[in-house]
Amino acid sequence: MGKRHRQRTAASAHRVHADASPRSTGSTDGQRYDPRAEIERLVREGVLVVTGHGGGGSVADTIRRLEAVDRDDLVDDVVVRVVGPMVSRAWELGWSALDLVHAVHHEFDRGIAGLVAEMVLADPALQRPDRPAAWTEQLDLVRIRRSRRSTSPDDFGKLADRFLVARFLARLPQVVPVVMPPSAWRLAAAASAPRPTDEQVDPRMLERVRALLAKAESTTFDAEAEAFMGKAQELMARYAIDAAMVSAASADAGIGRLAAGVQARRLHLDDPYAKEKAQLLGAVASVNGGRVVWHGGWGFATVVGFPVELDLVELTFTSLLVQMTRAMANAGASGGRTRSPAFRRAFVLSFAQRIQERLEDARRRATEEASEHYGGSLVPVQAARRAAVQQRADEWFPDTMPMRSRSVDAGGWYAGRSAADLARLEPGLDELT
Repeated sequence: MGKRHRQRTAASAHRVHADASPRSTGSTDGQRYDPRAEIERLVREGVLVVTGHGGGGSVADTIRRLEAVDRDDLVDDVVVRVVGPMVSRAWELGWSALDLVHAVHHEFDRGIAGLVAEMVLADPALQRPDRPAAWTEQLDLVRIRRSRRSTSPDDFGKLADRFLVARFLARLPQVVPVVMPPSAWRLAAAASAPRPTDEQVDPRMLERVRALLAKAESTTFDAEAEAFMGKAQELMARYAIDAAMVSAASADAGIGRLAAGVQARRLHLDDPYAKEKAQLLGAVASVNGGRVVWHGGWGFATVVGFPVELDLVELTFTSLLVQMTRAMANAGASGGRTRSPAFRRAFVLSFAQRIQERLEDARRRATEEASEHYGGSLVPVQAARRAAVQQRADEWFPDTMPMRSRSVDAGGWYAGRSAADLARLEPGLDELT
């Protein structure tokens, strides 16, 4: 059920007042009435109904009785406790904590996402001492989402969403995992360390790149920002090329062995224009040997590639997204049509296409320059890696379809193309592509 349908349902619903309800004055059997117990009973009843396990009744009836209790301040705590155990199922289906919270936010709103964040943080399955560092990072990000949660429900629609999120959790499908599920933690901890031939990104190098990017974003001087951006991209590009060549020289570079080293990474895109932003991500990943699958219903994309290239794609995309957003805001400063959704959608799509053209040109030049150092061995290594990525993408996503775009605003298209021409693509990025 989408947002618009839920809003229409909420708008057509009438709030039921219970000033004369015996539950608001006390119990008829002489025992003290416990509103929390009544709320928990109703929440469990509603969850059974929306997940198809209820014997009868409707969610609307359950919500009206819940409203009659008139204790909205207790509802969220009860929902977290009752619905919370359902989140553990997501981890074994390949979902990460941040995937789940982001998808809920995309389908519902910030308040429901905050509730699910509380469920995630309270999940006993994620509190084990052998929890990997990747999961600790996920939970740290989820805590930020929890802190942004809105207040308790105060209308029919918000209460309905608190039941519908249970159905959302119950219907989660299998996805390609980007973090290890809790069931595999113990085995992974007992396994031997990665082999020297396995590609790994040096965290010290990544910290240097992030520091340079932070300086580029903080300075107010364009020339200084370009220098920092160029240096960061150069570091990443040189490292990626060297890593690929070392890996090829130290191990069997067959497609099957290479495909085993391909990984998936999730990037979460926010509205507005999330679909169009995904096409910008696809452009950056494509020229860097990666593949992108857009999961429109959940608001995130899965990028398939080798670890080094995945880091470069993420860093480059993030930087270009900042530049594009700033350029689009400048283009809309004149007001009128330049602020319309049609103009901005076309702007993003045109920006993405022109960026891909520029990166592909840079890739051809970079291949020629890198061949002077590595000779004729560079081209077959790059071709084998791309084939391995494609093989893994086909295995993980056998039923994908090309993303199609409808006709777009001409003014936004040309404005986006002009902005892409001005985007910074420094020498370091060219070398990898």
